Order: sequence, then C-alpha cells, then structure tokens
Amino acid sequence: MRCSVLALTAAFLTCFVVVPINAQNDPPKITERPRNQAVRASVIAAFFCEAKGDPLPTIAWRKNGKKVSTTQSRYLVQEYPGGGSMLRIEPVRSGRDDATYECVAENGVGDAVSAEATLTVYENDKLPPGFPQITQQPTTKVIEMGHTAVLVCGATGKPVPTIRWVKDLLPVQIGKNPRYTILNNSQMPGALQITNTVEDDLGRYECVAENEVGTESSQSTMLYVKVRRVPPQFSIPPPPLVEVMLGADINLTCVAVGSPMPYVKWRKEPSIEMTPDDKLPIGKNVLELKNIQESANYTCIASTALGIIETVTQVKVQSLPSVPTNVQFSDVTATTVRLAWSYPGDDSMYFVIQYKPKYANQAYSEISGIITMYYTIRSLSPYTEYEFFVIAVNNLGRGPPSAAIVVPTGETEPGTAPRNVQVRPLSSSTMVIQWDEPETPNGQITGYKVYYTMNPQQPMNSWESRMVDNNQLTTISELTPHTIYTIRVQAFTSVGPGPLSPPVLVKTQQGVPSQPGNLHATDIGESSVTLAWTKPTHAGENIVSYELYWNDTYAKEKNHRRIPITETYTLTNLYPNTLYYIWLAARSQRGEGATTPPIHVRTKQYVPGAPPQNVTGEAISPTSVRVSWEPPPAERSNGRIVYYKLQVVEAGRSDSDATITRLNDTSFTLDELKRWTEYRIWVLAGTSVGDGPPSYPIVVRTHEDVPGHPQDVKVKTINSTAIHVAWKPPAEKNRNGIIRGYHIHVQETKEEGKGMVNLNEPMRFDVLDGNALELNITGLQPDTNYNVQVAALTRKGDGDRSEPVNIKTPGGVPNRPTVTIKVLDREPEVSVELEWARPSQTYGDLLGYRLRYGVKDTPLKELTLQVTSHKITQLERGVEYEFRVAGQNQIGFGQESIKYLLTPEGPPTGPPTNLSHHFQTPDVVCLTWDAPSRAQRNGQIIKYDVQFQKKLDQSTLADRNTTHMKAVFNNLEESSEYTFRVRAHTKSGSGPWSDKATITTDRDIVRAPMGVRAVATSEQSVEVWWETVPSRTSIVAYQIFYTMTAVEDLDQWQVKTVPVTESADLVNLEKFAQYAIAVAAKTKNGLGRLSEKVTVKVKPEDVPLNLRAHDVSTHSMTLSWTPPIRLNPINYKISFDAVKEFVDSQGITQTQIVPRRTALLEPS
Repeated sequence: MRCSVLALTAAFLTCFVVVPINAQNDPPKITERPRNQAVRASVIAAFFCEAKGDPLPTIAWRKNGKKVSTTQSRYLVQEYPGGGSMLRIEPVRSGRDDATYECVAENGVGDAVSAEATLTVYENDKLPPGFPQITQQPTTKVIEMGHTAVLVCGATGKPVPTIRWVKDLLPVQIGKNPRYTILNNSQMPGALQITNTVEDDLGRYECVAENEVGTESSQSTMLYVKVRRVPPQFSIPPPPLVEVMLGADINLTCVAVGSPMPYVKWRKEPSIEMTPDDKLPIGKNVLELKNIQESANYTCIASTALGIIETVTQVKVQSLPSVPTNVQFSDVTATTVRLAWSYPGDDSMYFVIQYKPKYANQAYSEISGIITMYYTIRSLSPYTEYEFFVIAVNNLGRGPPSAAIVVPTGETEPGTAPRNVQVRPLSSSTMVIQWDEPETPNGQITGYKVYYTMNPQQPMNSWESRMVDNNQLTTISELTPHTIYTIRVQAFTSVGPGPLSPPVLVKTQQGVPSQPGNLHATDIGESSVTLAWTKPTHAGENIVSYELYWNDTYAKEKNHRRIPITETYTLTNLYPNTLYYIWLAARSQRGEGATTPPIHVRTKQYVPGAPPQNVTGEAISPTSVRVSWEPPPAERSNGRIVYYKLQVVEAGRSDSDATITRLNDTSFTLDELKRWTEYRIWVLAGTSVGDGPPSYPIVVRTHEDVPGHPQDVKVKTINSTAIHVAWKPPAEKNRNGIIRGYHIHVQETKEEGKGMVNLNEPMRFDVLDGNALELNITGLQPDTNYNVQVAALTRKGDGDRSEPVNIKTPGGVPNRPTVTIKVLDREPEVSVELEWARPSQTYGDLLGYRLRYGVKDTPLKELTLQVTSHKITQLERGVEYEFRVAGQNQIGFGQESIKYLLTPEGPPTGPPTNLSHHFQTPDVVCLTWDAPSRAQRNGQIIKYDVQFQKKLDQSTLADRNTTHMKAVFNNLEESSEYTFRVRAHTKSGSGPWSDKATITTDRDIVRAPMGVRAVATSEQSVEVWWETVPSRTSIVAYQIFYTMTAVEDLDQWQVKTVPVTESADLVNLEKFAQYAIAVAAKTKNGLGRLSEKVTVKVKPEDVPLNLRAHDVSTHSMTLSWTPPIRLNPINYKISFDAVKEFVDSQGITQTQIVPRRTALLEPS
C-alpha cells in the first residue's frame, strides 16, 4: 500500500481496518468518518470516528501513516460508547500538526477499514477571509434538576458557520437524545437547549463553529445540575387518636414529601409489617382496617436515603364507661356533703351525681359536668337522710351508677318560726299562749322561748321572755290589766335559736276578743283593695263590729273605719300606685281587742290622670321642629310613666291622620316635614296600664325656605328695546314661605353653531312686590336674542329659576359700531378720545350716533353726534367708566357697543369727611369718619393716617394708620382736651389732612374696679368677681366686657350688664377658648374707667364640677358634685336662697323671699 504526501502544510491521513473473515460475525465498517479541518494555531482540533461490527471493532489513529503516540501531552485519544473514538490535539501548532490523519477499525473479522482526514493550521495573522469567529462564548450555568438549560454560543463567518457541541470532549449526540436540541431561531442561533435536566447532564461543554473555510472552538464552560435534597416529612400525618365502634372499618391515610420522594409503609405495633417491601408506595399509603376488634397502635414510616421518620396513630375501640367505685363521704354539715370516689379506667369525660332525700317520693336531683373525682354537694336540707349515686359519662353515653351511699345531714337552727301562735287572756293579768312546732325544725327541738312586751318598738333584747322546754303551751301571769301585749315565739335546737314568729297582739281585758287572724288582700285594683281575714280564736263576749285602720304613703294620712261583722271587706277611693298599711281589730261590748300586725298593699298602676305639661315646639329648620315637654304632675301620674306618644298632623287635616311616635324621652325632633307648613302637635303619657289624656294641641309652623320656580312664564316684545314679561307664582306646595318679590334675569345670547352662547353680563331686574305678576323691561338692544328667566323670593332668598324663554327684539336698526378708546391726558386732569367705525349694516340711511357715558352703575350722560369720534375731558380718577355708542336710522337707535375704562388713580384732593367720636368708656374714645367725597378720592382708598394728641401738648402726639374708618385711643386723662385729624391714601399717595376736631373728657371719672379675677366654672361658663367701687356718686350697675380677640375697639367686645354686685357669670362661651375680660362701673351718667384686662381659659380646674340636684321634693333635695381637677379642697361651701310664689286665701299671688343660707362641708 502506498501513501502520497501533498504540500508542506498539509498531510493525508489513511485509516486501515483489518478484519479476519468469519462467516458468523460482521466485519468492521466505518459509520462516521473524520472531517477535514482548518484551524487557528494554538487552539483545538478534534477528529471523531465511529465503526460497527461483530465483535465491536477497536479503533487506532495514525498520522501520516504512523501510529499516533499517546505519550504526547498534546494528543488525546479517547473511546466513547457506540464504537466511537476521538483524537484531540490541544494546542494545535502550525507546521508540526499539519498532516493527514486516519482512523483504522478492526475486529478480527475481515479486513481492517480506515478513513482519513486532513488538518490545516493557519497562523493567527494569516486567517483566510470568512474564517469562523466565536462572538459569544458560552458561560457557566447552574440549573435545578428537571428545569430547562440553554447554553448560548454566537459565531460569525462567511459562509455562516454551523455550530455543533462537545460535552466532556465528546460530541453531543443530538439525534440520539430527544432532550438535546440546537436552536435555530434569530435570537439565539446555535444555542444548545437541554430540557428536563438530569444529574448526567453535568459536564464541561464547548461549541464548535465550522464552515468551508475553517473550524473554530469556543472556550469550555461548566453546566452544573443542582439536585434538591429535602429530608422526608409528613405533609398529611394520620391523626394521633382515632376512636371507633367495635367491628367498624376505617382507612388511615399517611402522606409524606421530600426530595427524593420517600417510601411510605405501615407497621402494627409491636412488630407486624402491614406493607410488603416489594410493594412500597411512594409519597402516600392508605391502610385499610376492617372489622376492628381491639385497640392497637399503628406506625407510619417514611424513608429516603436522607433519613427515616415515624408517627404513631392509636386506634381505640369505644365502649360505655364502667362503674365508679369506693364512693365515700366526708365533711358533713347541715347543708353540705363532700363525696369522693375512684374510677378504674381513663375513658371518662365527666361524672354525674344523683341524689334525693332517702324517703322522699320525688325525682333525683342531678349535678353534671364534674371533671374531678370528688365534689361537695351544697344547699341540702338540714337533719335529712340523703342517698347519693355517682355515674361516669363518656362520648357514648352514661355508664351504670355506683352503689348508693346514704348520708344524714347535720342539725342547724330551726329554719322557720313556730306556727299558729294563739294567745287568749285568762284574766286581766294572765294569758295562755300555745303554738305548733316549726314546719322546718332542722333538727330535734329542745325548747322554746316566749317574748312579750307592752312596747313592741323596743329592741328584742329589751322584751320580757320565758324559756319553755319541749312543750307547746305556757301561761304568763302578773301582767298589767287593760294593756295590749305583743307576743313572739322562738324555737331552739342544740345548735341554736331559729327565727321569731310574727307578732301576735292580745289585750289583757276580760271580755274583749283576740286579734283577727290571717289578714290579707284577696284582690288589688287601681283604686280599691279587697281584704279577708278569719274571726278571732277567742271572741270574748259577742263581737259587735270590726275596726279597720289604714294609712297611705302618698297623702301621709291615717284613716279609720268601723265595719259590720264580716270576714271580707273592700276599701275604695284609694290612690293608684300607692303603698298602704292596713291593720284590723275586733270589738265586743267590753271594748276593742288587739289589732293585727299591719300588712302593706300597693294599689295597681292606672293610666295617667293628666297630660304632659309645658308642651312647647320650635321650628329649627324648614323641615324640622323640636318638641319638648315635662311629665304629668306626680300626684296624677298614677304609676311610673313608661312612654310618651308624640302626635303630629298638618293643621288642616283630621286628628285621625296624625303620625304617632312612641318615645321614652321628654323631647324629640320631628323631621321630614313640609316647608312653611303649620302642624298641630300634642303629647300623651302612658303607664304600663295604658294611655293618659292628650295635651292641648300646639301649632307650630316650619321655617321658610327658598321657593320653587314660577310657572307659565310668557315673554312678548313691546318694541325693539323693550319686552313684557308675565308669570304665575310657584305652585302652592313649592312656595315654601311668603313670596316677597321676584328676580327677572335677562341674558343676551347669539347663535353659534347649532346652539346659543351668552354675551355680555346678565341683567337682573328686581320686583319687590310679592303680588306683582308682570313687568316691562326696557333698555334692551334691537335685533338681539335674549333668554328670560324668573325666580321667586322668600325671606330665605331667591329660589329656582324658571326654564329660559328665548325672545328676539325687532331688527331694522344699525348693528354695533366698533369702538376704540384712547387716553389723551393724565395730568392735570384725565381726558379720553372715543373713535368708532360706521356700522356694517345700517338698514337704511345712517342719521347719526348716540353716545352715552358715565361712571359704571350710575346714570349715564347722553350725547347725539354726527361724527365718528368725540373727546371727553375732566374724568374722575380711579373709577371705572362705561361708554356706549349706537347708530341711528329712521327706525331708531341700533345696538349699542359697550366699552369700559378704569381711569388712572391720583392722590386724594380732599380730606375725609364727617369726623365724629364717641366714648366707649370715659377714658376710651372711638374716632370715626367717612371717606373723601367721590369727586376728591381720585382712586381706591387703601388706608388712613390718624394724628391724635392732647391739645397744646405736642409731646403726646400719636400717629396711627388703619384700613378702617375708625380708630380707638385709650388711657385718656380726665377733664382734658384732645384733638385729632385724618387724611386718606390711594396707591398714588396721600391727600390733605382734615381740619382738627376737638374732644373733651369728663371730670371726676369713676375709678376702675380693682382685683378683677375670673375662673371657669364649667366648659361653657366663667365666673368673674371684683372689688366694689366706692364713689360719691351712686353706682347703679357694672358692665363686663369679654372677647376671645382682645382688640382695642370695645365695640367689638361682648357686653353683659349686671346690677350692683361683686360677681357675675358669663355663659354660652366656647369650650377651651381663652377670653379677655374687663369690668367698668356704671352710674346714671355713664361708665367709669375700665379695669385691667384679665384672661381666663374656659377649662374648669379649680371649681367643683357636675353639680346636680336629685330627689327633689317639696321640702328637700340632694346635691352631688365632683371635686375640682387641680385644686385640693379643704372644705366645700354651699350657698342657696329661694323665691316662693303662692296664692293666698283671697286668690292673690304672693311672693316670699327665702333668705340666703350657707353650709360648710368637709370633703368625704
């Protein structure tokens, strides 16, 4: 075999494959041949060769026919799966590596086969045109396993190179692995995309750009595949406890997560595996348990290479609880017993105790929800045998009761008094007393104690008494004859005495009856009470009558009535809702016996006997009225007032149409009423029995409001400059008050596009007669469109306007000329020249022009001219002038062109006028004046200078400037003359001074009050006090000045005048505001000097607060208050007086003054 060598820089590679012939095997065959390559020096060249056969061939590499030595560090030969081999040269060197390389494949079957390729190496400065160049090197990537990785590689060349990829020096098999793709889009051409990455994708990647000119390799880069490793954990653990019925089925679910996902299995404790090892599920395992017969623990196990976790579920078979045992008692008292017991299991939720008196024919009492194994039963009856049971309860129900335990409770004092105490006299000094045992003895009765006295008001320890052994009758002697005794009996046990019996009265007189028995009320009404009783047990001689006594807590009167022999009686003519005390005695021929103890009876409530008082109503808005009232008189309330009914109806409607509002208060605001409407209002009070009589109706009218729009507005023309407007008033329901006039609004308009637009300022014409329904409007422009609207007026203002009515004045007159104004002179006087153009439409011969001008909003001066300009002189300075020009034809004057001009300002040429003054106090004077006359103002007055001084004393001169037409000066001396003068300013300067005006102060001015002080007494009031002013003249009053803004001008202060006193209250002040206060004495000639000003904040800190009166009656009341916030009081001083008015026997109203009294209290 022969090889031929080409050029110096090129080599020819030949690959020989020697395969022995074997009929059963396949000889070698080259499946991928190495490619010719042209590369840059110092980079990489790689040849790849693949072969197949049976057995798999081995591949060897030769360079220019000689075997490649693997000992050279620059040469790397590496086999890869599938019968492939790689020859990699790095770095390539020019002149040494230019050669022919061949791969030779052989497997001992047949001849060896080979394939060859050439390698051309270019120096970096001799690269041919179009040689590939890597423009974007791939970069290191870290990707999470399962995600998509993209390795980017950019290359240029001509023709455009193709890109292939190498991983770990070996070619990436794009076609053999569907997860690998080389992108061919415009954004990332040649990028390697790896989807659903796995750990095997980890490696070093290179991209190779190749075209027909050459081959270029990129730098290698690493792709790291990040594998998440999470230890197993339970996401849905099984419940720790599952309770089931015997024989039931249940599924236990166990879910675990992690990375990698764990295997999940079940184990029945202690060691029974419930899941076969060859069928271990991943992530979730459901254990199915059928026909459960016993309680057991089951363990769920989740495992991965990162760890093993477990969780236990207890499956518990439920049953009714067992019987509590060892029930014992202790700590027995008369009313309590403590029980304790044992319970063998742990399935009880709580316990129930059942008990009753042992021999009682009644249901068991029950105490449930006991969570301890001991309990104290309370509220038992003393001296009684009880039987007790204890029952355990779980969620299935109650178990069987325990064995009964019988416990007797201890003794205590008798629970009730001896019964049926009866007393009868044996003689005028001896009586026999007998009784029955107490109904509730609470033990063994050991004796009785009988108390008796002639004065039952004494305390019991002052009564006479006698001990009696366990007997129920005794005799008491040596009593005072003809005396009423009160007897009470008390029972004893070994523990102590019980309660006393009700008092029983007896008279130590032979022949008189004992007291009637069992006096009680059988029927109670609003004004009557029916009584019943039993006749005395000892009648003495024959009973001839009964004596009935009663008093009432309302009239504070005691009443007595003798009634015939009977055992029932009805008292009448009583007061409703009143407490009565009633007692009864029997009478014989010998006299009146002992009375019964008083019983108390309250009559039922009744409807009030009088209506609410002082019903008043006040309109507070056009739609609301505030109504207030007072309850009916207490003596006629007949019970507790529990509601009021407020009724309201329009004045012209029936009472049956009234709206009823039920209330618990004594005031209410009615709203959503009609405007300017009279309403009839009345109130009634009610007790729990029903309604009382209504009050006399009051009539209240709601406030006025702005009215609705007038109706039926009609407009017609009179001539080219006048129209007639007629209308009707607003609808009756929309007038909302008295119509006091109308406003007619006239707006000039013109057509523009498809609509009308407004021109100039609107005009308003006032009609001040509410009965007027028409008006002629003049001074309009000919041939002009106008919108006319009418609005009605009430005291609250003008209301809605009517819909606009459009009308056009007749035409045929000249239209508006174009007018310009030019100021000719500013000094020494203002003069202007008006010029105008001929109207564009004259509608006939133009006969001349009319010019009207003057100060705006004043009557205008009128001129008739034949020229188109006019000079006007001697205009006022600083005022706005109005100029109107119109052409004239044979019909009349046409539309006016209107212009306005504000003339330049100048200093005033005249002084302020009408200088005047008045004294606010004798030493405080208020100066006033008017602005200069309009002709002399020469502009807008912006301020005034005031000079004030004592006459002939230049050192007292005071200069002041103000924007108001007044100034205040204080601290004047008495019996002195002062002068003042004023001048005005415009923006252009000041005007002349006025003549001096003279002021003379009074002599002997009363001095100012001294020691003025003030303190807040509530959040809306302040008390002011001062020292009285001694004076030779009589002080008739004091005047208090107060304000939140302490300006010099006292006219802006609030004023309160009080009689001669040392203090006064200022009320209705602003909460938390600061006030300045001053005081002056007042004589019949006027005020004295003003005191020094003091300030006070309306925040009470040093006075008692929340003074209230409670429980007010005819002769008494209770006062309450809270202590001061800041002051720590030592004592409280209460002062009070009163004025009493009453009508004497002759019907004349008298007035009685109750003198002032004081009381001094220590703080509690």
